[in-house]
Amino acid sequence: MKHFPLLLALALFVPLPARAEDAASSVPAKAKMLAQRGRAAHDAGDYAGAIAAFTQAYAMAPAPALLFNLAQAYRLQGNCDDAAVMYRRYLDTDPSPEVRALVENHLSTVERCMHKLALNIPVEPAAGFTPTPPRAAVETSAAARVSITGPSRKAQIEKDVGIGLVIGGTTSLAIATYYAFRAHDASNEVAEAYAKGAKWKDVAPIDARGKAAANRAQLFGIGGAVGAAGGVVTYLIGRRTERTPVTVATTQHGVQVGMVWSF
Repeated sequence: MKHFPLLLALALFVPLPARAEDAASSVPAKAKMLAQRGRAAHDAGDYAGAIAAFTQAYAMAPAPALLFNLAQAYRLQGNCDDAAVMYRRYLDTDPSPEVRALVENHLSTVERCMHKLALNIPVEPAAGFTPTPPRAAVETSAAARVSITGPSRKAQIEKDVGIGLVIGGTTSLAIATYYAFRAHDASNEVAEAYAKGAKWKDVAPIDARGKAAANRAQLFGIGGAVGAAGGVVTYLIGRRTERTPVTVATTQHGVQVGMVWSF
């Protein structure tokens, strides 16, 4: 059964005995050579090489049997999706009832394989057939493993920036507190001076010093509060990014990547 599709391909290059010479002469020599190369690769278990040769041969001489050969090579390679496509294309060429029955049987096999892979159900490999997940699933799973293995550089930078902003904001709040005390002391000095009968010209410098201190306290206070709050938020974002669990699940349309955020 393993060599049947390859023999079928060579036979279908000459569809009718009455026109054997004309049909054979109409097939490019390179296409025949590629078909034979594909058969040799198939027999040797080199399904990737067989697929490449059959594809080139089909481009030069689109014999329906080459579609069947491609489907068989894809199936034995474990590529359920492409095997199903080739089996369906071959069925569209209206093969004989005996061959149609064989093709439909193989098609049902690879379709079951596709459905199981879509539902993330393990597929037990048959002899000479090892199903493989879609390329996108493999690449996405690899990317997910990288993100899970350790904190990303971005997350570390966000945490460091957050810590820096918190330190800077705290320092600004401390300076604001210092200037607030100076403004309060100046206000008390002005009140005491007026109580002792001082004139405005005497207390004006003290009042100006107090107002300047109050302005500085306000500026440093606002800046410090914004910096500290921003630092806390940035640090928490970095922590969430660092600890974000990533899940990968196959679906009927490919692969779904999910992230669960904890607050």
